[in-house]
Amino acid sequence: MSFKNIIAIILCLWATSSFAQKIQGTIKSESGEVVGFANVAVLNSSLGTVADKSGNFAIPLKKGKYELQISAVGFASKIEQVEIIDKSLILNITLSDNTQTLGEVVITADKIEASLQKTPLAVTSLNAKQLEEYRVWTINDLTALAPSTFTVEHGNSTGSSFLNIRGSMGFSNDQAVATYVDGVYQFDYFSAPLNFSNIERVEILRGPQGTLYGRNAFGGVLNVITKRPTNKTSGFAEIDLGNYGQQRYSVGFNTPLIKDKLFVNAGFQSNGRGAIYDNPTQNTKEFDQHNAYIGNINLKYLVSDKWTIDLNTRYESDKDKGAYPWSATDSIARANPYTVYGNWDNTERRTNFNSSAAVKYFGNNFNFTSITSFVDYHIWLPGRFDFDFSPAELISFTTWTKQNQWTQELRFSSPANTNRLKWTVGSFLFGEKSTNSSTTYFDNDYALLDPSAPYSSIANGKRNAFGVAFFGQATYAITPTFDITVGTRYDIEHRELTQNSAFEKGGVVIPMTTDSTAKKTFNAFTPKVILSQKLTENSMIYGSYAKGFRVGGFNFGNVTNPTYNPEKSDNYEIGVKNTFLNNRLKINLTAFYFQQKDQQVSTSQDGINYATLNVGDMDNYGLELEVAALPIKNLQIDWTACTSHSEYKKLELFDAISNSVINYKGNKAINNPALQSMLAVQYGLPLSKSVQNLKAFVRGELRYIGQYQLDFVNAFHQNAYSMVNARAGVTSNHFDVAIWARNLNDVRYMAFGYGSYMMGMPRMWGITVTGKF
Repeated sequence: MSFKNIIAIILCLWATSSFAQKIQGTIKSESGEVVGFANVAVLNSSLGTVADKSGNFAIPLKKGKYELQISAVGFASKIEQVEIIDKSLILNITLSDNTQTLGEVVITADKIEASLQKTPLAVTSLNAKQLEEYRVWTINDLTALAPSTFTVEHGNSTGSSFLNIRGSMGFSNDQAVATYVDGVYQFDYFSAPLNFSNIERVEILRGPQGTLYGRNAFGGVLNVITKRPTNKTSGFAEIDLGNYGQQRYSVGFNTPLIKDKLFVNAGFQSNGRGAIYDNPTQNTKEFDQHNAYIGNINLKYLVSDKWTIDLNTRYESDKDKGAYPWSATDSIARANPYTVYGNWDNTERRTNFNSSAAVKYFGNNFNFTSITSFVDYHIWLPGRFDFDFSPAELISFTTWTKQNQWTQELRFSSPANTNRLKWTVGSFLFGEKSTNSSTTYFDNDYALLDPSAPYSSIANGKRNAFGVAFFGQATYAITPTFDITVGTRYDIEHRELTQNSAFEKGGVVIPMTTDSTAKKTFNAFTPKVILSQKLTENSMIYGSYAKGFRVGGFNFGNVTNPTYNPEKSDNYEIGVKNTFLNNRLKINLTAFYFQQKDQQVSTSQDGINYATLNVGDMDNYGLELEVAALPIKNLQIDWTACTSHSEYKKLELFDAISNSVINYKGNKAINNPALQSMLAVQYGLPLSKSVQNLKAFVRGELRYIGQYQLDFVNAFHQNAYSMVNARAGVTSNHFDVAIWARNLNDVRYMAFGYGSYMMGMPRMWGITVTGKF
């Protein structure tokens, strides 16, 4: 036997021993036809493949239990649980048409890939297709798409809208709902809202998520995931045109740079909108105008079957002219909708650069993830913002803020082939630097109140912060149907603020205070416990407790109350998740009891010194329902609904009339509808049986928002209202055309009303044309 033959035999034996165990199979439709080029991925691993044109696939795997996700165009995605014992496993997988079966959804809410319906959390996931159907362009469009989720449209600009989940919305310098973009936490209150561009999915986690997400996730989490690079060349181009000068141009492209090794996904969007508001003071009917540019590039490198590297970069630039078109009173805003009285153009500029590197290792005994990120954020008013909301030149304002943040997360977790115990442990470090300056102008007409006007006051500040957290979570299957999850996190954060002030008149700046520095260290312990019981293969019930916190901070220039303490939350919930009728009906029901303690509210104790103070304790309980159904082929019904019963146990606010502090115990939470619902019905009609899958569709949505309070005193509220959205068009494999309308019935509602008032958006309509390959 020649040496060459001996080497060949050794290589064959090595290959045989290395790949002695594998999963292989064939993918077919319910009618028995092969499904070619379907994607097969092993969850929580780097392993996966694409079936050949005959639907055949094979993946080498070791002993253990795994979850496979199988997806193909036109079919409902499927999650298959498999176990390799001592030999290769042969599977025959059947995919159902997505017009008659609901797809199984994979989420990363627990920072591992898992089935939505088998994760004991109150979480809603919206994929790219659903975001398109609901016409979700910004977080403003998320109201009621998940139960207990409400967007406060604060100021007619991209950066001034905030999420309220389960009544957790407060007004301070940090978020109540933490926002993550590709695993990167958005630190600043105004940096978190974003334009949705090239998005793969968004996850909305309800209730405190402090154990895995840390600071400011005390009401919930918005998890935004941009499109991931794949080993397939594809792309799209989309044009949206509508009334009020709406123009939105989006493109996206995905391709392997090195086949089976290095992939790239990139997207770019330009969007704009013309005037909704007019301004009689400036004699213009084009007071406001929005323009934004968004781009992202994601690279994925498969170093080996065990190591991957992901590089993600995202940049957004917003220019919103006519931001904060507020009225001084509720009655003025309602009597003169979309009319503003001011002397300045109220232009707000914002840039946000995010970059991250994720290195992942998938091993036999553990998985490892390292995420390093950097954020550069800048917001400024290039001119002035009218602060008296009237034709008089009384008070105006300008400001700018620059921030840099870096974070480092290190995480170890159980491998993909785990059995009874699944675990995650890790640490999170961050550093933050922020500088800002603001100037308040007491203008010419202010001389009626103060003869020394005009003059201005200037405040400057620098903030440094750094922190570290350690966390861990483990799920143990006590029995094949009963699991217990225990998690905990400990955060330490140190903050320093240096500030000074000055007085300016006639071009002469006079320092009022020299630099003074305040320092404070905050810490928090945020545990979580979940018990879950599998009732059947498609039904589960769970009960949980979770704690969250929002970090404390500083009050600029306030000697009496220079700092305020963290805000805490406790959440108790019971949930049931069910899938019926061969995955044609999904019903999830959650009951929650949410408590806020030491709520941060901007108020005063003496009527002179206003600051953020810990003066509120609020309780809220309610029910949340999510239903998705395919009663007949091509007809899909989605319904979310929730109730909310909020009540302050303590709310100590200053009352100017009595010149004293009053406890408004018993008041309701602000921006928290008592009842909320979104019903969406869509019917598709196939136009041909060609390979292009040409189909017409019509869609209607009814959004009901119950009464909600506009201020803490509960002096003003917005009555319940209903809003109709509609969409219709034609889809195919390579192009879509749709006409749409939002607020079709042109309902008038107060979007914001805490000391100043602003109406919500009027009827918007347009057309969307999409080409894809």
